[in-house]
Amino acid sequence: MRLDWQPVAASATELRAIYEHVLRALHHHRSTALMSVHNQRPPMPPDVQEWLVESWIPRAVTEVGYGRCAIVEAAAPLSRLAARAVGTGLKGQLSYAFFATDAEADAWLRK
Repeated sequence: MRLDWQPVAASATELRAIYEHVLRALHHHRSTALMSVHNQRPPMPPDVQEWLVESWIPRAVTEVGYGRCAIVEAAAPLSRLAARAVGTGLKGQLSYAFFATDAEADAWLRK
């Protein structure tokens, strides 16, 4: 699965809805891997970061076997920091890595 973010601000409710849709898509397509392309994505609010770590990712691991996430980093430093904050909170639940390009992320996911 691939999730391409746009440079549009979204509320916490909207971000959670997007991730719930991604979870349904992972289940529907029987996918256990995700490429999240952040590009110009605005920073994610701390409450959504916490929700991802404490709720969404554990559910995705349990429900669909979510195991790998390749993150193509955003251009903005605050967006990169927000994404890395989620990664540091995972405690081994998920294999993830950060990349500068889509091609690098894709190659890692295909290994």
